[in-house]
Amino acid sequence: MRALALLLLAVLLSGCPAKRVEPTLPLEQRRMAIKSFNQGVRLLQGRGANYYEAVGHFEAAVGLDPDFYQAHFNLGLLFARGGDFARSQAAYLAALKVKPKDRAASFNLAQLYLEHKRYEAAVAILARFVEQDPADHDARNNLAVLFRMKGKYQDAIDQARYVLDRKPEEVLAYNNLATIFSEQRRHEMAQDLFRRALKLEPDNPRVLNNLGLAHLNADRVQEALEHFLKAYGKNKRLEEPGLNAASVYMDSADYGRAAAMYKRIVAYIPGFLPALVGHAVAVRGLGKYQDAEQSYQQILGLDRTNPETLFNLGLLYMNFREKPKWACEAFKRYLKSGRTTPELEKKAKGFMEDIKLSNPKACGGS
Repeated sequence: MRALALLLLAVLLSGCPAKRVEPTLPLEQRRMAIKSFNQGVRLLQGRGANYYEAVGHFEAAVGLDPDFYQAHFNLGLLFARGGDFARSQAAYLAALKVKPKDRAASFNLAQLYLEHKRYEAAVAILARFVEQDPADHDARNNLAVLFRMKGKYQDAIDQARYVLDRKPEEVLAYNNLATIFSEQRRHEMAQDLFRRALKLEPDNPRVLNNLGLAHLNADRVQEALEHFLKAYGKNKRLEEPGLNAASVYMDSADYGRAAAMYKRIVAYIPGFLPALVGHAVAVRGLGKYQDAEQSYQQILGLDRTNPETLFNLGLLYMNFREKPKWACEAFKRYLKSGRTTPELEKKAKGFMEDIKLSNPKACGGS
C-alpha cells in the first residue's frame, strides 16, 4: 500500500498539470485554485519546506474548487504524515467523493487505517477490490499484510498462497510469507522464502529490508545495516529501510550519518513526520541547534500540537538557545496540547519554575 501512495505523491508534487473533472467553475476561480495548488507544491520543495503554509494553499485550492482531486489527495498525504488521522481521513474521503472507487485514494485510506490500527476498515476497502477482481494481486498482498498485523496468520498465509498459486513469480507474496513465518519463529522456512524472493528479484527493496530486519533480530547489526542501505538505494520512496538504517546509526551515536539519512528521506517524502523528528534529534546531537529548531518548526507546521516536539523545543530554547521566554511559550503550548503524559507534564512545569527563578518575566501569565 505505501509504495503506491508514495509514488503518486511524487507525481503530484512534481507540479504536473492537474486533470480537471468538468469545467463547471468560472474560469478565473478555477485559475486561482490551480495557482494556489501550485504554490503549495512549491512550498514543499527544498531544504526550507514550509508544510504549514503548503497545507493552507491546498486548503485554499479546495475551497475555491471543491472538486480539486489532487489538492484533496495531497492534503490527505500531508495530514497522514503529520499524524492527523481525522483530517487525513476527511481529505481522502473528499478525494473519493470526486473520484469514487479511485484506487490511489482508496489504497492510501486503507494505509491510514492500518497505521492507526483500524484494521477492519482497512480490510473492508481492500476486500472490495478483491471482490471486484479476484486476480487483484496488489490488494491481496496488502490484505496479507493487514491480516498479519491483526495476528490472523492463517488468513494472511491464505492470501499469499492464493497469489503464488496463480502467479509463482510474485515476489511480494514470497516476502509476505517469509515475514509471517519469521514472526512465527519458523526461521528456516522464512529464510528459504527470502532466498526464493531474492532469486527472482535480487534487488527488491522490500525483501532486502525485511531480510535486514531478520538479521537485526539475530544481532547481526552490520549485515542488517548493509541490507537496509541497499534496499533504500533501490527505492528512495520506500521509507522503511531508510528509517531502519538511520535507527542503527542513532543507536551507535553516529548522528552525522543519521541526520543525513533522515534528510534524504524528507527530500523524497515531503512532510514525513518520523524522519523530521529523527532529523531534529540527530542534529541536536551534533550541536546544530538552529537546524534542530528549524526541523521542530517544520514538524509543528504539520502537527501544531505535536507533544514531543513542543516539549523538546522548550528544552532546546532553555538549554541551548538561551531564549527563556520562548522556552516557556513552548512548554505552555505543550501543557495546553491535550496530549501530555504525567511524567513530561511534571517536568515541563518544573522547567518553567526553574526559568522563573532566573528570569521572572520570562513565564509571565503562566
